Amino acid sequence: MVVTSTVPVVRFVPVRHAGTERRLVLLDVPTRERYVELVARSAGAIEELLSPSVMANRVASWSVRPPGLVLRPWRLERRLFASRLARLAARRRTIAFADVRRCYASMSPSIVGDALGRAGIPTASEVEGFLAGLGRIGVEGLPVGPEASAVLANAVLAQVDRALREAGVEHLRWVDDVVLAGGDASAALSVFRAALAAIGLRPNEAKTR
Repeated sequence: MVVTSTVPVVRFVPVRHAGTERRLVLLDVPTRERYVELVARSAGAIEELLSPSVMANRVASWSVRPPGLVLRPWRLERRLFASRLARLAARRRTIAFADVRRCYASMSPSIVGDALGRAGIPTASEVEGFLAGLGRIGVEGLPVGPEASAVLANAVLAQVDRALREAGVEHLRWVDDVVLAGGDASAALSVFRAALAAIGLRPNEAKTR
């Protein structure tokens, strides 16, 4: 079992991405290993929640002892996403683009814990407690940077993927960037907005088009 310090130590590093400033979260080694261990214990079950429409931050391999988490190669996933998007656009008359407002920051410990709990993942309460501990020292929602956060974000947004499928809305998702395809873009966006609201998240209307 990985032993973590009583009080996690974090360092915040400001970075700019696509014109928006974010704070990367650097965790101390014991805290980072505990985070990876918790998510590695859930990785297989989380992957089973995800459909082929999800094309980023998919888990390639994981181990609990020692803690390890490897995601599929980013560049390969991006090429596959671009290829599938081109095919989708070629056969669909209308395409809508949307994403989640303050995606990682908005995914509170309770939202993450609820998503894992609904999926029957046994580590739900442990993950929620771990994230709540980070919240007490200034980390808002999921810490930006660790690959474990990317896996948990997919677990949360899997609920949105499911709602879109059940409504018959074809889509692709790259992290929180979602492409919706169908004859009625307004109806597809309404499903997307309702699915986010149901789990306590909001769309970024400024990036919806």
